[in-house]
Amino acid sequence: MKNLFSGSMGACTALCLALAGSALSTPAWALNVAGVRYTAHKPGGAGTLVLNGAGVRKLANADLYAAALYLQEKLTTPGAVLADQGAKQLTVTMLRDVTGREMADLLSRGLVDNSSNDALAGLMPEIMGLGTLIAERGKLRSGDSFQIDWSATTGTTITVRQQGGKVTSVEVFPKPDLISAMMRIWLGERPADATLKSALLGQRM
Repeated sequence: MKNLFSGSMGACTALCLALAGSALSTPAWALNVAGVRYTAHKPGGAGTLVLNGAGVRKLANADLYAAALYLQEKLTTPGAVLADQGAKQLTVTMLRDVTGREMADLLSRGLVDNSSNDALAGLMPEIMGLGTLIAERGKLRSGDSFQIDWSATTGTTITVRQQGGKVTSVEVFPKPDLISAMMRIWLGERPADATLKSALLGQRM
């Protein structure tokens, strides 16, 4: 009986370890937003970023894209996010097809609505470069995405991906003021979508 009991305990221990290993190797999905899954943590900057919030941008009463904001620590106000000097990442995943020109126009509108004329004048080359980067895609299809990363050492990096993760365009903008202007598209006083703004700040409405 003693040997049988010991064997059962050994098998149980092995099973528990196997299950623990499986759990550790499986991503911890923190949120599922309109079919787009976001992990609780991801690499960013020189360390790890945490999911601050995620939600859906609507246009004409239909879902346009899902967006998620990752920061080094959770922040709940626009001012705190804009003032934070830690690494940031905002990811946008399309939920329906749009042309690159349409998306570039939406981003430009968000910049104009939430930045002063002086600030925009100082960022004109970067804004033109951003518009070209998105517009030259021709079409953004459902599942395609673009990612905005910022770090104090590199500046702002825009990465465009096809569905499945293949990178199609990458451009780095070193000017430090650009990231604040871009974050205000979603977190400014006149955001692209007020409900999405609250979701990105972890304030579900």
